[in-house]
Amino acid sequence: MALIVLTWGLNYVVTKIGVTHVAPVDFVFWRFLATAVIAVPWMIRSYPRTRRDMMGLILMGLIGVALYQWLFTTALHRTLSANVAFLFNLSPLMTLLWQRVVASRQVGRHMWWGALTALAGVALLAGASIRGGFLGDLFAVAAALSWSAFAVMTDHLRVSVRGLAQTGWISIVGAVGLIPFVSFQPVWQMGPATWLPLLYAILLVTVMGLSLWQNAVESLGAARASLMLYIIPLVAAAAGWVFLGERLKPLEALGACAILVGVAWADGRLKRHRFPPPLAPSTEPVKEAER
Repeated sequence: MALIVLTWGLNYVVTKIGVTHVAPVDFVFWRFLATAVIAVPWMIRSYPRTRRDMMGLILMGLIGVALYQWLFTTALHRTLSANVAFLFNLSPLMTLLWQRVVASRQVGRHMWWGALTALAGVALLAGASIRGGFLGDLFAVAAALSWSAFAVMTDHLRVSVRGLAQTGWISIVGAVGLIPFVSFQPVWQMGPATWLPLLYAILLVTVMGLSLWQNAVESLGAARASLMLYIIPLVAAAAGWVFLGERLKPLEALGACAILVGVAWADGRLKRHRFPPPLAPSTEPVKEAER
C-alpha cells in the first residue's frame, strides 16, 4: 500500500503534465493498451479457463477501467477539479456500503467514523467548491461509485487469473471499452512532455500499481485497502509543492492532518487496547504433583 500511495499520488502531477497536449481519454486508452501488450507473456500463461472467470474479468475491465476512466475524465471536463477530488474520495465510504451489500467482510463502527473524519480532511485539502457544474459533479460521484464497485469485485469475485495476467486482461477489456471515445492522437509524436508521463502511468501506476492493488485488496479487504487511498492527496500535494511550486495553506494543512487521523482511526490504530484483568488466586487445594 505504501508503494501504491506513493506512485498514485505522484501520478496526479505527472498526468497533469502529460495531458497538456493530448486528450485525457486518448492518454488513458494508450496507457491501458500498452499495459495489455506488456502483460501478454503473463496473459498467455494465465488466462480465464471458466466462464465465471471470463465474465468476472470482463466485468472488472468494463467497470474498473473503461467506465471509471470515462466518468472520471468527463467529470474533469464538466466541473472543477477540486470538486472531482472531493467527490471521488467518497469511494472508500461507498466501498463500505458495497461491503454491507455483499456481506463479504465485517465493517466495524470505527471504520465509519474514521472514514468520515478523513473525508472531512479531503474536503479541506481539496478546497471543494460549490461553483462546479452540477452534471459534472454527478459524473464524479458515478466515478467514485464505479471505482468502489471495482474494489469490491476484486475482493469478492476472486478470479483464478491473478497478478500481471489479471492486470493485462482487464486492461485490454478497458481499452476496447474506451474505443468509442478515442480520437487516436499519436502521443509518440508529441514530445517527451507527453510520452514520458505516459510511460510512468503505464509502468508504475498501472502495471505495478494495479497488481499491488489486487494483492492489497485480497489481504486487507476492499474497505480497509480503499481507506488507505485517503493518503494519496497528501502525496499529490507534496509533489505539487516540489515540482509545480504549489503550497498548502493553513486550512489545507489542517485537512491533511485530518486525513492521517481518519485513516489511522479507520484502520483501528487509535483503538484503546484493553488487557484482561489478572486472574484471582485459586482457593482450591493444589495437588502435590503440581507443586
